[in-house]
Amino acid sequence: QHAPTGCGTWPAFWLYGEDEAHRWPAWGEYDIIEGVHDDSSTLTTLHTAAECQQSQIRPGEDFTETWGHGTSSLPASNCDVNAPGQWKNQGCSQAGPQGSMGSSFNTGGGGTFAAEWDPEAGHIQAWFWPRGMEPGDLKAKNPEPESWGMPYSFFSLDPASCSSDHFQNMRVVFNINLCGDLGAAKFAEGCPEEAKTMTCEEMVADPDRMQEAFWMLSGLDVYARGATTAAPPSEPSPGSPWIFAD
Repeated sequence: QHAPTGCGTWPAFWLYGEDEAHRWPAWGEYDIIEGVHDDSSTLTTLHTAAECQQSQIRPGEDFTETWGHGTSSLPASNCDVNAPGQWKNQGCSQAGPQGSMGSSFNTGGGGTFAAEWDPEAGHIQAWFWPRGMEPGDLKAKNPEPESWGMPYSFFSLDPASCSSDHFQNMRVVFNINLCGDLGAAKFAEGCPEEAKTMTCEEMVADPDRMQEAFWMLSGLDVYARGATTAAPPSEPSPGSPWIFAD
């Protein structure tokens, strides 16, 4: 129903795997919803260790939206957080549809995201529908991703380019960073008027400026392949659509 927005905010809904023996990004990260400041579209991204390349994935053929860009005009299609020609920790990033983030998302009453992590089928993909446009099978809690058409975001888990073992034991996270590395770096670009008189940290120090910095969800469903009921959100498993409705 509502996603955090406004100058100084850096919210995300994401999955990652890590333990003491496998430090990030050894088990990968999948950012389903992410935005900074007043972004009007989400950014959907994979972050991995070396040898996860998505340059073969084509906009309009494999997914409906566009690649983000690295330090040049070239697509940021290498998921390695240390990839040359990309920003540090950038990963491989794809833009979401307009209205999938920010004030336009909130004004419309939110929407529904569905994301599928399926190593057996060899992909990670995501869809978005504005509020009221969700497919019937999703509303009935009987998701059929094969009937939803082309996703707005698609990543391949082909063993030749990005093996599925880059993503393991991932857990679900909702968070709101105030400024943070990305928010502070993009403050002047995203909030030029505010940046004339203050830093990002000074901006978020006043709670009155943070009135839109909150999540409001009407549901979060997690499904495992072959399961007859939704799995608990705290127990993610591979081969599952991850459904976020708000």
